Amino acid sequence: MKKTGLVIVATLILGCSPGWAQDKKAPLILEPSSPWNVDYAADFCRLARTFGTGDEKTSLLIDRFAPGDLFRMTLVGEVTNAAKGGGRARIRFGTDAPEQEAHFFSGSWTGNIPAWIFTTGTRIRPRTEAEQALIDRAAKRSGDRMDIPGISEAEEAAVTEVHFGRPLRQPLVLRTGSMQAPFAAMRTCTDELLTHWGIDVTRHREQSEPATPITPPGRWLTDQDYPALMQEEGQPGLVNFRLTVGEDGRAKSCHIQQSTNPKGFDDAVCRALIRSARFTPAKDKDGKPLVSYYLNSVRFMFPRM
Repeated sequence: MKKTGLVIVATLILGCSPGWAQDKKAPLILEPSSPWNVDYAADFCRLARTFGTGDEKTSLLIDRFAPGDLFRMTLVGEVTNAAKGGGRARIRFGTDAPEQEAHFFSGSWTGNIPAWIFTTGTRIRPRTEAEQALIDRAAKRSGDRMDIPGISEAEEAAVTEVHFGRPLRQPLVLRTGSMQAPFAAMRTCTDELLTHWGIDVTRHREQSEPATPITPPGRWLTDQDYPALMQEEGQPGLVNFRLTVGEDGRAKSCHIQQSTNPKGFDDAVCRALIRSARFTPAKDKDGKPLVSYYLNSVRFMFPRM
């Protein structure tokens, strides 16, 4: 049996990297061929829009799993055939925001259309090195606060196009139009999610402390939790999950928000998380514990030899 590797992937924004100007080929610019659609799913909210027509037809999906400024993207269309093995893609929101890199793996969408499925959380403006250092420190030390500015509505409004660079052979520009209204619709959707999850939206919005893992999330699952059948078939997997965290800090329930291979990985993930995950409970503005939630994702993968 092959040696396996298992990684808990925290919401992560990769820093800027130079080199956008090195994409010398003129970009493929696609105008919208559909309006923005908002999907109110049970466990996530999705913005979706199609650009271009014919062989150039490309769809952008933006998923958000809870209130906040992080989202996960999927790029669907023949253009993604330029890189079938996965890796890192250069992306940029608008013309002024810094370039950033995001991990993706290649897959397929409805109708067996090729797609890039991004595996990490993304935001319009990438974290600075100082902000990422605060996030990393808070992940290691329970109770550390992270007073980091979020994305403003003005920043959302300034995004009128999304750029995708390498590993595309030809850079791609999707003319989205101002993203202010679409992201406002997304916020309405994510607030509704909380009510469906049994969360007090007002108390939660004013919380003084979030639910914080007592032990590093990377220790909650091990290689032994990799489903045997998936190992034998060499199947990787990406599972986004949500834990309901009670006032006592224990995980009361586990919900799979999205999964690339539901039958293979979902039960294994939830079984391990309910067994291992422990938290310092969230607290409201008065310092009283409250029911909250914790989101993360598990990436099952085989290490490169």
